[in-house]
Amino acid sequence: MRAALLKAGALAALAAALPGCTIVGRDYDRPGLALPGRHAVAIDAGTAGSAANLPWFALYGDPELRPLIEEALANNLDLQQAYARIEESRARLLVARSRFFPTLDGALQTAPQPQGNANDGVFTLGLVLNWEIDLFGKLRRQNEAARAQLLASEAGQAAIVTVLVQQVATTWLTIRELQAEEAILERNIALQQKSLELVQLLHRQGVVSDSEEQQARAQVAGTRALLPQIRQARLVTENLLAVLLGRYPSPMELAPFDAAAQARGIGAYDLPLGVPSELLARRPDVIIAEQALAAATANEGVAIANRFPFPTIGFGALFGRSATELGSLFDGGQSADINSWGPQVGLPILNVGRDLGNVRAARAQTKQALIGYRRAVQAALFDVNAASYAYRAADEQLAPLAEQAQAAARTLYLQELRFKGGVVNYLSVLDAQRLVLSSELALARARLARDLAFVDLYQALGGGWNPDAPLPGE
Repeated sequence: MRAALLKAGALAALAAALPGCTIVGRDYDRPGLALPGRHAVAIDAGTAGSAANLPWFALYGDPELRPLIEEALANNLDLQQAYARIEESRARLLVARSRFFPTLDGALQTAPQPQGNANDGVFTLGLVLNWEIDLFGKLRRQNEAARAQLLASEAGQAAIVTVLVQQVATTWLTIRELQAEEAILERNIALQQKSLELVQLLHRQGVVSDSEEQQARAQVAGTRALLPQIRQARLVTENLLAVLLGRYPSPMELAPFDAAAQARGIGAYDLPLGVPSELLARRPDVIIAEQALAAATANEGVAIANRFPFPTIGFGALFGRSATELGSLFDGGQSADINSWGPQVGLPILNVGRDLGNVRAARAQTKQALIGYRRAVQAALFDVNAASYAYRAADEQLAPLAEQAQAAARTLYLQELRFKGGVVNYLSVLDAQRLVLSSELALARARLARDLAFVDLYQALGGGWNPDAPLPGE
């Protein structure tokens, strides 16, 4: 039996060394797309090449934000699930590669063999070897599809990384902006309360009317009513940040609020707004769509290889013993050796359109994957442009809003002086207080919009997840 196994192995190795016939199906080639040469703003391609290469920890260098992102990358449950999907894809690739090699199984079989006595069966115990020769490339196409699915899974993990970094940065910036709104409200409440106390004193002295005092009370009460809403929004956002970090929902213990730091934002606003279209090839969602197209192209080859008239050619062998009684398999006098090996050919003759339908279905799936790839590129271009426009608009708002806030504060100061001098009534002071509050809140929200647009633009460029990856064509 050992000699027969060695002979069968030698024949299998010889067959594997023989050159195969043509691999059916099309080799994957990235489809050509008529992409624009620039996005929202045209700049030099070499300058734009460095934009998405900035790693997140270089871009978000804030000493408090950086450890939060690191914790999220270590503990976030969505990211851990993505790692598990990669492990699954690697295992499936191993399964696909295993089909290139022979299989060896133990077998105990019984088969009818009429002999004119009480026992019309024969029992066989042995080793069964099977090996399919990849004559038309079906197994290679299956391996290509599995590899593309693995690359898609890895890109999916990268996509989660980019989204996670964006979400942590966005949530943290939102918390800081809500803290800024709390500080603005508390400061304005204190100023309005001080003004109310002055009006109450003047009312007792008969200088102002009861109506003016009540207006001052209403102003303070309305501003106070805004504070619980902002605090609720901050606590909910802190709970969201905890979930992103892989913790259970709970309020966060953050460093004390720094108004100057919040006004500066994340501090890196020199990121180019226009980028070459080739940079989009680094975006994980585009990579996922492209690998789905590659897998569909390979599966189309598998469907063609399974279609008539291509035969399935392989090698099979059975080495063992045979006997008419199960208990006699190990009795040298009652059993016989079996050494059976040789080629096996399966030729489909008629399946009433089954294989043809499979080919057409595979081609339709390839077409769908191509459309999905084009849509992914289209969406990527839109994201870059939309984030660029939002970033530019928010950045251009800051100077006039800062000027408005400064002018509102000056107006309030002057109106208070005029009120004390008896030139205007208290209604003018109340209007100035409302203007101060609204302008300060608008400025804080515009700073947040600028920072969030910057974060979105960085993600739209595909930056952060793999800064060392070469650009297409490099």
